[in-house]
Amino acid sequence: MTRGILGIGVCTLDLLTRVRSFPEEESVEEAESSQLMGGGPVPTALAAASKLGAQVSMMDTLGDDWQSETIIDELNRLGINCDNIIIEPDCKASLASVLIRKSDGARAIRFVKSTSNPIPKDLITKELISGYHIIHCNGRHLDACLEAGSICQSLGSGTLLSFDGGAGRFRTELLPLLKRVDIGIVAKDFALKLSSQNEINSELWDSLHNAFPRASTLGITDGDRGSWIQENGGNVFHQPAYQIADIMDTTGCGDVYHGAFLSGYLKGGSFKENAKLASAAGALNAKKVGGRGNLCDENKIKDFLRSAEEISFKL
Repeated sequence: MTRGILGIGVCTLDLLTRVRSFPEEESVEEAESSQLMGGGPVPTALAAASKLGAQVSMMDTLGDDWQSETIIDELNRLGINCDNIIIEPDCKASLASVLIRKSDGARAIRFVKSTSNPIPKDLITKELISGYHIIHCNGRHLDACLEAGSICQSLGSGTLLSFDGGAGRFRTELLPLLKRVDIGIVAKDFALKLSSQNEINSELWDSLHNAFPRASTLGITDGDRGSWIQENGGNVFHQPAYQIADIMDTTGCGDVYHGAFLSGYLKGGSFKENAKLASAAGALNAKKVGGRGNLCDENKIKDFLRSAEEISFKL
């Protein structure tokens, strides 16, 4: 029994290219830099948690192509167990081309979808789920996530379901899954669309409570405006974001926030301590290119926090 984190989600391979400007028409221009790096919200969260000492495992379906091999090699290097990744013959992993504008870290993304199939529901067993303290997902492989949530409910507090609601990812098909979630942290965009509100207010929080009736921890992230965390229906705590000089790329900062928060949770940290750790880890990740470009261990995060300046923000 590992009692760490099992991630259920989609692994991608990103070609990250740093450019001076986005092309507006057919053109040829020398890029600043280019590199391949694995991506995907769930595996990136696991990578951050692993860097902070958590035991983590990934579950996905990949192909037998070079992209899939590259993804798995990187996951292994990052300390992510890949025993639950299913390899499907004659299938290909998702490949994305990510242009990153040098001046502000803005991104333009074009991608080819994976040709592999969803995780079969019958592979999500009580034996598998009970081996972990947290199951982390974002709704990809939805049937598998729903089954995992049902098993978590049957196990009581033995295994918790964590959900990452990313910006631009809200869809009504997720609502049955949200009802099974124990730790729900979503981007502001996700919360606004779920609640049909235009700002973070009491009506929005009421909508979150209705959508996540089981959740003991609820949160909203909003980039440089920080995050808001509530535990057991208590007062909402605002965790400021941190100042970072020379931001290179904000890709994956929210995913790193999730991984660091869950790592802190596993270590018994309070929700305020976990939010502080997560905010610092997410901020530091923006110092280099790629969603996993600057994963930091606990010592580096503590060193950063000794002199870090919070970004002032009033709701």
